Parts: sequence; structure tokens; C-alpha cells
Amino acid sequence: MAKISGSKLIIKCLEAEGVETVFGIAGDHFLHLLDEMIDHKFNMIDGRHEAASVHMANAYSRLLRRPGVVMSTTPGHANAIAGLANALHSEAAVINIAGSASSANIGRGAMQEFDQVGTARPVTKGAWEISSVDRIPEIISLAFRTAMSGRRGPVHITIPEDIQTGMVDEKEFDRYYSSFDSKQEYTINCDKNLITKALEILRNAEKPVIIAGAGAGATVNPEILEDFVNFTQIPIFTVDHGRGLVPDKNKFSCGLGYLPLNKALQRINESDVVLLLGERLDYRWGYGGNPPFNDNVKQIIIDSDPNLNNRARKFELVIWSDVGPAVEELSKQSKQYKWNNIDWAESLKISLAKHKEEIGKLAKNNNPMHPMLVSKTLSDLIDDDTIVIIDGGDYCHYFRAYLEANHPNLWLYVSSFGMIGAALPYSIGAQVAFPDKKVICIVGDGSLGFHAMEIDTAVRHKLPIKILVGNNSLWGIDYQIQKGLYGRTIWTELEQTRYDLISSGMGANSKNVLSFSELKSSLTEALNFEGVSLLNIVVDKVTSPVAEAAISRKFGSHS
Repeated sequence: MAKISGSKLIIKCLEAEGVETVFGIAGDHFLHLLDEMIDHKFNMIDGRHEAASVHMANAYSRLLRRPGVVMSTTPGHANAIAGLANALHSEAAVINIAGSASSANIGRGAMQEFDQVGTARPVTKGAWEISSVDRIPEIISLAFRTAMSGRRGPVHITIPEDIQTGMVDEKEFDRYYSSFDSKQEYTINCDKNLITKALEILRNAEKPVIIAGAGAGATVNPEILEDFVNFTQIPIFTVDHGRGLVPDKNKFSCGLGYLPLNKALQRINESDVVLLLGERLDYRWGYGGNPPFNDNVKQIIIDSDPNLNNRARKFELVIWSDVGPAVEELSKQSKQYKWNNIDWAESLKISLAKHKEEIGKLAKNNNPMHPMLVSKTLSDLIDDDTIVIIDGGDYCHYFRAYLEANHPNLWLYVSSFGMIGAALPYSIGAQVAFPDKKVICIVGDGSLGFHAMEIDTAVRHKLPIKILVGNNSLWGIDYQIQKGLYGRTIWTELEQTRYDLISSGMGANSKNVLSFSELKSSLTEALNFEGVSLLNIVVDKVTSPVAEAAISRKFGSHS
């Protein structure tokens, strides 16, 4: 059989895995691989910083429910570490590939030498260095399986230069991929008897609640989940990547599952049973204890992480399973019983409506504008098919609280890791994943500063994202927390950066928006522009409900 280079073997493996798009930045130690890739039909998105490229692959992976591939050279991998840490918290199946100096020179002071695998291990599900050309299919196959199995997450592969240029018999590919199906499932199936037990607990509940998180967003069939919710009448809250699995307009959907931004959810202490679908019990949920659940609550946990039962303070039942097949079985078995949770669901829905009315009243026609005014105006201009990417920070929280999510896999927020600045590269990854959809990036002035140069990436690759910058010249949430807790601020005030001028210099359609009188027309123009557009919207220095919760140490937020 014919001999092929390591680079060509890598490409054959990536193609077998169904890879169509690669994010990254060129560098010395994988130029041979890039030279081979250019002759293949990969959509190659080169960015301006490796962490941003990982963020792009992160969003691409989660929205499409498939692996996202990113490539870099050795110091680029050092830059990528931050993105990998965020991907781990995001539960994003990112395949991070980095070139390195030739194997023979490792340990001898090779150019840009450092321990790539060692630095990657703490922030990935697995990290490997390929030690010989013939092991390329083995390691790549292992990496994709690891990233997509169980709780999704990033992996890392180091591929030295000599492994890329070395020659190997083509039959090595067939050893791992001759009967390979790139769409094969890496599914953890549920125990049907445990599903029966879960339904028994739910049937006997007076005020059950469902919370669907990232694990649900990765594997759940939205139609089946909505059917389950409609039939059982159990109110549901959705979190982050789980947003939109059941549309907010559904009569049993009670909106965002984040306590400081939803007063309907703050009534969860009334609930006697909480069904958690792929949602981490971390600081946001008081680690499964108080706050916010009551002392006698029964927690049913369905998750692909087998260690989750060790993290909950109190639980009634843990089902180790991907959330998708578990929900299918829940829906199927639920049809045997009669359900009546309508009064409880309607009560929570009323609380949600009152909350939205209350927070909507903040949208006053003042200058500088309240962030809620921007959120409310935008809400009237977009449809349910718009992809919404929201960064962290006080400005952004008002959009999380007010905008509806009515379609699955169209909504992303920064992960529980709290890494701000990811929204712009997320938006690029989202636009690559869905080139025909409108993508809106909601970001504060501080956050945008991390990866503002990726505007150039969007312009070069003709990715028409819409960037709505809320500019209050602050690191907003930390500024407000400092004021509230310590009575003074340090390192949290910024100058009024003219991001409109910066983005114009990179080829985007840009405008500085100073008053409400020009807000709606400016938003309309930006949303309808065919290319990249950015609005630098000057907003007031207000304290969001999230900052208020952190100051008072409520709901586990920022505690």
C-alpha cells in the first residue's frame, strides 16, 4: 500500500470524523499540516488570538452539537489555555491541536519548547502527544471519542513537526477508520427502572420543577422535551445552552434559570421536587443545598457525569445517562399516568410576567440610556430565529433577563467560569455554524477589549455579525460590587473608548449612539446592514440585579 505523510494521515482522520471547519492561527510548528490542508475542502477561519479561536470552536461545537477543531503553534497553545478552561466549563467538545518542535529536539532547548500536554491536562478531558506517525489515527480517534462522550469537553493533541512530515503506510488509517461512521453516537443510555422511579417521585410532588442546563442542550431532542413538559404540566426553567429547548412562549416555560434575574425562579424554595437535566450543582445553586432549595426538597439528577452524586448535598435519585435518551424515556413512560400541575405552573408564569413587567419599567428615556432600554428596543426588532450571544457584565444581564429564547441552539452566554470577553469570538463561531442566520453579539466595553481585534476576523471572512456594545466606561459589575461592599473602587473605571472608530478602521459599519432618540433607527440600520456592524451605545452606570445579589450575598452569585 502507498505511503503518505503524517499530515495527510491527519487530514484523512479529520475528514473521517466529519470535520468541515477549522479555527486557528498559522505558526512555524504546523505549517506542513496547513500546506496539506489548503488543498482540501476545509472552511479555514484564521483569527487574531488563539484563545479567541478556541472560543469560536466552542460556540461552533455547542450550537451544532458536534466537535469544533482549533489549531495553533507552540506559544499559540499557551494562549489557547484560557479558552480551553472556558470550554471545559462550557461543556464544549473542542479538539485543540498544536504543533511542536521535532521529537528529537524536545528536552534540548528546542525553539518555543514547553510542556504542552502538562499545561493542557488540568483544563481538558484528555491530553496526548503523538509519539509516532502510525499512532495518528489511534490518538485522533481517542480524542474525538473523549470529547463527545459523557459530559462534553475539550481535549488536546500535540503533534511534533517530524510526525507531520514523517511517512507511513496508508493502511494505518484503515486500522481505525475502515468501518468508521462519523455520525456514530457516543451515547450513555439510561436505566429504564430508574426513570420509572423518577416519575413516581414527580407524580407524588405537589410543586415539581424542571431545570434544564448545558447537558440537556447537548443531547436533548427539543420536541420530545416539550412534549414531556406539556403532558406532565411541570414548569421548566432553562439555563445557558439549555435556553430555548422549551420555548419561553410555552405556557409551562418559566424563562431563564438564573436566580438573580428571574423572580419566578426565586420561588424555587417552595418546590418539593426539582428535576435537574444536565445542570451543574455549583455555586449558582448553593451546591444543591441551602440556598436556594428548601430543607425537604427531593432532587432528581440526570447527568452524564458519574461523579455528580458526590457533589449534591441532598439528592433523592441520581440517573447516570445522557440527558437526551433519559428525556425520551421520561416522555414515553409519563403517558401511563395522569398529571395535574397546572395551578402551580400558572402561578410561576404569573410571577415571571410580573418580573418582566417590573424590570421592563427600567427602560426610561433618559440619557445616558439605561441598558434595559436597549434590551427592550432590541426585543421589538428581532425574531425568534435570531442567534443571541451574550457576554458577562452588568449591561448584558438585562438582555438575559428580558429577551426570550424560543428556539433551541440559538442562545449562548459565558460559562459558569465567568470568562468575559468570549461573546465576540462566540459570535464568529455561531455565524460560521449558521451562515444564513442573524447573529447578535451583546457585549460591554470592558469585555470587548479582550478580543476586539476579532472584528477584523469577522470582516475578512465576511461574517456579518451585529455587535451591540454597552459602553459605561466601567468594569461594571466589579465596580458596583466594590462600591457596595467596600465603599470605594479601584481598577474598575475606564475611559470612554470609541469602539465605533476602532471597528470602522477594520472595515465594519459603525456608529456612536449617544441618545434614545437615535437608538431605534441605529439598531434597525445595524441589523439590516449586509456586513459586520457595530454600535457603541453609551449607557448609564447602573447596578444590575446580579451585582445586587453579589453585594447582599444572595443566591450564591459571585460568592
